[in-house]
Amino acid sequence: MGQQPNIELEIADLPRPRPKPDPARSWVPSRPGELGGPEDMKWGNGFGTNGPDAGYALSLAKQRDLDLADGEHRENADAAVAAVAAARSSLFGRGPTGKDIDLALVLLGYDKGSVPNEITANLGEDRLGWFTGAAHHPPKLVDFIAKLPSDTLRLTAAEARGRMAGGETLIAG
Repeated sequence: MGQQPNIELEIADLPRPRPKPDPARSWVPSRPGELGGPEDMKWGNGFGTNGPDAGYALSLAKQRDLDLADGEHRENADAAVAAVAAARSSLFGRGPTGKDIDLALVLLGYDKGSVPNEITANLGEDRLGWFTGAAHHPPKLVDFIAKLPSDTLRLTAAEARGRMAGGETLIAG
């Protein structure tokens, strides 16, 4: 609606320009631990292969039924499954999914009835040594993941199940 001709407007009644934000200031990482780009990302040895949202693997692992050996604690098993799933997903440059959990369950022998009993029985004994206290001592998991060849982590759950059923050992020592 336009201005009525019989009403005089004062300067205070006129619309005011809205202030606009200043242009963004440049930023450079200056604090310890801030990464400036992909070239700053540490890889290998104790750093592993970093991937996005690796903690989500623990949520996924807790939703699955696990075939635990006698003396095995669920929290250690969940931590181990999550570590293997996070390592696998990071090789593909993405966050963990159900397929990563599936492979971890088969590799570690937690998948009920998927691999012959003699293989899972041996894995159950080995897991006690590998993962006892792992939920509260992450270096155990880091050492274990370092033993897994990346070729093994790139398998699907069905491929791993088939190779294990053929008697192949996919986890070194």
